[in-house]
Amino acid sequence: MPASDTAATRPGIEPRGPILYAEDGWSWAWILAAPLFCAAAAAFELITGAPVHWIMLTVCAVASALCHGVMIAATRVHGRVRLTPQVYIQGTEELGLDRIDAVLPLPAAGAPEASWQTARTLGELREVPRRRGAVGLRLDSGAEVRAWARDRSGLHAALSSAVAAADGGAGRGGSDPS
Repeated sequence: MPASDTAATRPGIEPRGPILYAEDGWSWAWILAAPLFCAAAAAFELITGAPVHWIMLTVCAVASALCHGVMIAATRVHGRVRLTPQVYIQGTEELGLDRIDAVLPLPAAGAPEASWQTARTLGELREVPRRRGAVGLRLDSGAEVRAWARDRSGLHAALSSAVAAADGGAGRGGSDPS
C-alpha cells in the first residue's frame, strides 16, 4: 500500500477491498471480567451478611479493568490478521501478495523441522504467540518468513488461494510441494 494508506494497518480501520481472511485480538468485552468478579464478591458479602469491602472492591475493579484495557489494546494491534486480494497484514506489518513466491506446506506430524519454522515472524512480535499456528511463506527475495493465526489450516488455505489468484495462475505462487 502507498504511504498514505498506512492507517489501514491500525485496528478498526479495514483495508480496501474484500477481506479473504480475518482474525482480531481479544474482544473488548474482556475488560468487564474483573469488575464483574468484584461485583459478584460484593453480592456474596451482602448475601452472607459479611461486611462489604466497597472501597477495596472498587479499587480492584478499576485497576484490573485498566490493566486489561492495556493488554486488550495491545492484542488488538499486534494480534490482528487481515488478508485481501492484494495484501497480507500481520499486526502492523504489511506484505504485498506480489512479494510472496510460495506458501510452504504445513509440516506433517513427526516430520523434521522445516527451515521456515525458525524463520522471522511477520509482525512486530518475536515469536508466534501461544495457541497460534505458523504458516511458512517464501518471498521473492528467497527469504522465508512465518505468518501466524489461530486457525493455521484456514490461513494456509486462504493464503494459498490468494497468492495463486494474485499470480494469475502463472505458476509462481500457491503452495510449494517441496
